[in-house]
Amino acid sequence: MVKFAVVGMGPIGSMHIDNLRAGKIDGAELACVCEQRPVDDPKYADVKIYKDIDEMLSAGGFDAVIISTPSFTHFGLGKKSLEAGYHTLIEKPIALCTADAIELQEIAKKCGKTCAIMLNQRTTPLYVRIKELIDNGEIGKINRISWTMSNWYRPDIYFSSSPWRGTWKGEAGGALINQSIHNIDIWAWAFGMPEKLRAWCKYGKYHDIEVEDEVICHMDLKDGASATFITSTGEHPGANRLEIAGDKAFVVAEGGKLSITRFVGTSLSEYTANTLYMFGSPDTEETIETFEGNGEQHVGVLKNFVGALEGKNALDFDCAQGELSLELANAMLMSSWTESEVSLPLDHAGYKKMLDEKIATSKLRENPKRDAIVDFKKSFR
Repeated sequence: MVKFAVVGMGPIGSMHIDNLRAGKIDGAELACVCEQRPVDDPKYADVKIYKDIDEMLSAGGFDAVIISTPSFTHFGLGKKSLEAGYHTLIEKPIALCTADAIELQEIAKKCGKTCAIMLNQRTTPLYVRIKELIDNGEIGKINRISWTMSNWYRPDIYFSSSPWRGTWKGEAGGALINQSIHNIDIWAWAFGMPEKLRAWCKYGKYHDIEVEDEVICHMDLKDGASATFITSTGEHPGANRLEIAGDKAFVVAEGGKLSITRFVGTSLSEYTANTLYMFGSPDTEETIETFEGNGEQHVGVLKNFVGALEGKNALDFDCAQGELSLELANAMLMSSWTESEVSLPLDHAGYKKMLDEKIATSKLRENPKRDAIVDFKKSFR
């Protein structure tokens, strides 16, 4: 039995606590919680709650820690947990910059502990199917990818509800590092990392914030493929449309459905080179795939984590995986700041220096409007 301590009782932390207490993860149970704010919900009356993480880590009585606190605390708390001798699962993002993410990997290795990241969108059946199509060669050589992910709409109250939201000091970014980090992770997981990119970011275009709330990025992928990624927290209803143009098939993911148009009897490149018809086009066959539900999400990641700790399965969500999406987000911001193309792998030290300069002049909100929030849990996602 793997015993867990959960740090943070916000919406995500509370969800982890409830899932552990409900027995949704076989071989796992909740040992204790760390939360600085008063906890007056009677359903947690029987839970051991620490206000100080150092006290909790010293007291022990558990095997692993889940870090579910604001983004800017992830690196420090993750480091503290690992060095105290506990396996650690960190909510996204794993850190604010790749240099810190790499340091966490080194600390985990040195301490002989497992460090994982909550990449729950990888359990979504739609995305699992897309990766499968790519891996088994059904799409063929990819020529172009385009993903418009602009349905991350947030009103002003979302940012003004907490002192750290929408600031460089608190989040080290906006739409990229907070909301779209999920989609960027799916990108790195399914398509791989680009060779170079050029991004254009708008800062506070739709909200009273320091960080980016609109991004347009062009990428050059391996094998000559081109790609675009667009995201925004200022559009409504926005769009979530992913197009993959391959040599064997053209794929569109939108509205929870997957449209796969396969070229019959030939590849597109073969048809292009050999047809004698000036305005010809290859025969195609379209299939539409639909999916039930969103997969196991956070529960699925926790199951994999517990199984890895017990030696029953490989760890699919190692902290090194969290570095990939962070590197893409950091590279897009660096490209915008320098108004230039950025090659990958990223200059980790160079980016950290630029981010530190942003953080040095950043200010947390002095009077967060927590009391003004109406039906927060209903609106959270």
